[in-house]
Amino acid sequence: MIGDGSWVMAVADGLGGHPFGDEAAQAAVDALPERISSPAEMASAFDAANAAAWALHPEMRSPSEGVSSVIALTTLVVAAWTPQSGLLVSWVGDSMAFLVPIAGGPGWHSTPHGGPMGFVSRGIGMFRASSGDSYELPPGHLENLSDDVSAERVEGWIGDQGLLVVLASDGLFDPVLIAHDRGWFGDDPDDLSLGFALPPDQRGSADAVADTLMDTAQFAGLIDNTTIAVARMTCDQLASAPTA
Repeated sequence: MIGDGSWVMAVADGLGGHPFGDEAAQAAVDALPERISSPAEMASAFDAANAAAWALHPEMRSPSEGVSSVIALTTLVVAAWTPQSGLLVSWVGDSMAFLVPIAGGPGWHSTPHGGPMGFVSRGIGMFRASSGDSYELPPGHLENLSDDVSAERVEGWIGDQGLLVVLASDGLFDPVLIAHDRGWFGDDPDDLSLGFALPPDQRGSADAVADTLMDTAQFAGLIDNTTIAVARMTCDQLASAPTA
């Protein structure tokens, strides 16, 4: 978090055991800026993350033009808040973002492999979800880049108590859903997106949210590596420090 309350947090995940996924994930996160205040800046951030990942092993890059996905290096989900521009959420691959109003009401979540690349048309290369064919991604189209959540919408969700912004790698999803006998994440008031897994008394801090989700996943039996990052946003302090 920087001086005016702006913050950026991200989760990157190596994909499917492909070579260098752990290195690529770290490089992608390290390449992100401290402030992202527009869709154009989010596009630049994903470009930088992608370039950092490919720079590790340039011999793997396809000679064709555009962003190559011959080798799937990582998935990436990014949330950024600025007082001027509100909340921006962008992702590529099967790491996901969740918004959970602390006081109740409908939540929101991103969709993995949507579009087919989440809402980022230029980002970290990855294989199709169901085949070995690779995509050659075109230059970024800003209208398809991200889910742009305005300051007004965020303030509406926050209400009297606050809003949780949760980013998680796909290793979290199956164990949490299994533990709560769910088929998938809903967007209705009873589900609150990921909120069904977060009892009201466990929403008091970003650390408590991360611990609750991780404990639930571990109890159900982890089958993949799991990374969780949480920001708790409140009316009196719209940008609480994220935790990972």
